[in-house]
Amino acid sequence: MKALISLFFLLGALAPGAVLAQAQTPSGAAKCGLSGADMDAFAALDYNAFNYGPDGWRKLVDKHCYYDAAASIVSWLTDHEDSLSPAELRTQHYQAARNFALAGRRAVALLQLRMARSNDPVAPGAMDWNAFVDAFAAWLKSDRPALNAALIRLEQQNPGTDGQKPNLAAAQRFVRCFARDYLAIEQDAACLPPSASENAP
Repeated sequence: MKALISLFFLLGALAPGAVLAQAQTPSGAAKCGLSGADMDAFAALDYNAFNYGPDGWRKLVDKHCYYDAAASIVSWLTDHEDSLSPAELRTQHYQAARNFALAGRRAVALLQLRMARSNDPVAPGAMDWNAFVDAFAAWLKSDRPALNAALIRLEQQNPGTDGQKPNLAAAQRFVRCFARDYLAIEQDAACLPPSASENAP
């Protein structure tokens, strides 16, 4: 999807000098907000530097500025999406969805998540990325039946080299903490699924 559509859902202007208010800033956290100069600095970064480097969007997450992190990703995509591989594009939209969810912005998170889907066919037993995306989307929409259906698809995957079925444990967090916010789902150990030893008789 082209940049113009993505920009519409930033929920704020990104012109030079504009500042985006932070939706959720924990007490004592650094002040949040992005300027046009900030966006220009991000735009100058390549994929690896922006997605993984110390000057990319993750520095905003370190300050608990989740909305700003999501907005920076969507803005960065307007400058780079035509040069990204399908996997890179999916990754960026997924990370934007995560950060909008962390900021409590479910509707915008859901929009970004729709653009994080894969168009690749899935062989029986192979990793099913879209099943995880569907589990996340179902939680965002508070749709338990859809979440359960996505979990069944994740259960049908073959285990990876680590012995775990890809993304299954992450999706199970949505079930264990269905009524909680996304910050808890990602960070609270109580949302982790029980280990095999806990399930043993």
